[in-house]
Amino acid sequence: MSTPARFWAYLRPHRRRFAWAVAAMCAVAAFNGGAVLLLKPIVDHILIARNLRMLWLAAAAVPLLMAGKTAVSYAQNYLMSWIGQSVTQSIREDLFRRLLDSPPRSGAAEVLTRVTNDLAVVQTELVSVPLYLIRDSMTLVVLTGSLFYLDWRFALVALAGTPATAVAFIVISRKVRRYSLQSQAMMERLTDRFEGGLRGLLDRQAPAAGALEEFRTENAVFFGLAMRALRAAALAAPLMELCGSLAVAALLYVGGREVISGQMTPGAFFAFLAAFLSAYAPVKNLARTNADLQRALASGERIFELLDNAPAEASCRP
Repeated sequence: MSTPARFWAYLRPHRRRFAWAVAAMCAVAAFNGGAVLLLKPIVDHILIARNLRMLWLAAAAVPLLMAGKTAVSYAQNYLMSWIGQSVTQSIREDLFRRLLDSPPRSGAAEVLTRVTNDLAVVQTELVSVPLYLIRDSMTLVVLTGSLFYLDWRFALVALAGTPATAVAFIVISRKVRRYSLQSQAMMERLTDRFEGGLRGLLDRQAPAAGALEEFRTENAVFFGLAMRALRAAALAAPLMELCGSLAVAALLYVGGREVISGQMTPGAFFAFLAAFLSAYAPVKNLARTNADLQRALASGERIFELLDNAPAEASCRP
């Protein structure tokens, strides 16, 4: 099975709790995305119309909406944290059972790196990746629907650069995953060096000639691979900001002309602009989540590779 499919096998026993978490995420998305639609009546029918009675009602509704959002936000965070801890616990037990049943061909340093570093990455991303991926994707769906509801012409202008941005993100994600795999493999070698050096010190053995230079070389390689992955991941947010600024400039000019000419109400324009700007946070989260997902998949591949490692020969067993 693929790595995502194997993760789903661990998630399947918790699918009911996961469904409740998804429902809470959708509710948060509805609060985040739907709130911008209130700007149009607030500006047009309350502020411009100077309706003091409706202003009191609008002000009273704000804390009620935030209370509802707080409740579902707590539910999504708690449920996903519980699921992440439970899945990691199951994987950790399977790894230990695998090591007891048949010692792997891998060295001790490699096994420890995968059981500690890679499993820690998986545990963190099992909580954050589904949370951001589902919640922010649904938020973008609601915001996009709001854009088309307010003005479909402006919505097309706002989304014109989406295909090019999506292609760039795909290229970046592939680079992040490739460099993450390579850097994690190099970390195994560095851990093995540390373990060998520590064992030699405990056994009062003299260090091997050139050991320090070999470690420096491998450490430099690891630094280069790690920086390549970080450099690729860091490119996503600035690229999104550049594309977003171009779209905002176009919307500001075209929408401003519509408002000045009387073809569009100020409330509709501000609601549309707020909906577009509100999409910045979820898109940025998704860009960061994409990089986190690639690192989690790379760590998952290494963990499942350890689980699938062929049993060692009988002669190699203690």
